[in-house]
Formats: sequence, structure tokens, C-alpha cells
Amino acid sequence: MGQHHFQIERLMRLLLTALALAIPLAHGLAQAPARVWEGTLTLPTYEEGTPDRNPAFDEFSTGRFNYPYTLRENLTNHRAPHDWRAVYLENEYLKCSVLPDIGGHLYTCIDKISGQPMFYANPSIKKANIGYRGAWAAFGIEFNFPVSHNWVSMSPVEYSFAAHPDGSASVWVGNIDRVYGMEWLVELRLDPGSAFHRQPRLH
Repeated sequence: MGQHHFQIERLMRLLLTALALAIPLAHGLAQAPARVWEGTLTLPTYEEGTPDRNPAFDEFSTGRFNYPYTLRENLTNHRAPHDWRAVYLENEYLKCSVLPDIGGHLYTCIDKISGQPMFYANPSIKKANIGYRGAWAAFGIEFNFPVSHNWVSMSPVEYSFAAHPDGSASVWVGNIDRVYGMEWLVELRLDPGSAFHRQPRLH
């Protein structure tokens, strides 16, 4: 009985010693920082004809108010490859893409462990006469300010991206609409070692 007790006590001392050595090593393992960079994404895109060069006056509108934006209702069925600017945001668990030339949509977000998209990634940009100005396409996550399918949801928006000292990285997209003068900014941010986006910061 005494010998058995001694063996258990010795084993416990060895386990505690191993744990004491392992904890500082674990704390010393730095998480790989999140990455952000700009590239190009080629997508099949249905082309548009020339927009109406004369924006409609709001005084003559019974529904949507667009002035001073032109209407984009000259849609075609012709599809061709189109190179879009893309900003990529990635850490150990997620890889996401943002398209600043098309409203700043969050286009994709891939779970790198399973290889599966978090939401449907439309493989082409096909426009329909749905948005405030006409042309609109369903893809990714759209930021709607101050109205849904707003005037720049299919147009270039301002953007920037940066890596931060805490190891996180972020992409900003935003715009000032010319109808109401509202300014909006959205920050998409990934932390190192995190399997989710921080809640988007809205301004």
C-alpha cells in the first residue's frame, strides 16, 4: 500500500512539473497576426449599357428619389469576365474578400477549417432593375445607408485597409450619399486566433 501511494505521489509530481513547464511555453506562443492585402478578383459580369445622362428631377418622381444620380436601367444579357479590385482579410480560421468597386460588399468569407463559405458566394454579377438607380445584383453582404439597395450599392466606394499593433487587421468602406448628404463608414476587423469577425463598427 505504501509503495503504491509513493508511485502515485511521484506521478503527480511529474505531472505538475510538466504542467509548470508547459504553461510558460504556451503563453510564449504568439498568434500569427491577421493579414490584409489588395488584389484582383475576376468574375463573370453582365454588362450595362450607357446610363441616362440626365438625372431625373425629384419633383417629377412618385417613388424613388435619385437626383443628382443618373439612372442605370440599360441592362444587357451579355456576360464577360471583369476584373474587380478586391481587399482580402485573413487569419488562421477565416479568409474574406471585400469588393470596393461594387458598393463595398463583403463578397466572401470562407471557413478555412471546413473549406465552406459562411454564406452563398454568387459566382457571377448579374444585374437586375431593382436598386434605387436601377442596376442591382445579389451577392455577399450589402451595406445599406440610408436606404436599401442605395445609390452606390453597385458603384465604387471609398475604402482603406490596415494591419494593427495588436495583430488584428481591418478593412474600411464608406461613402457620402449625394441625396441626403449622409456619411457612413463600416469597419470589418479580424483578430488573430479568432473564428469570427468583430461586430462591424458603424459610423
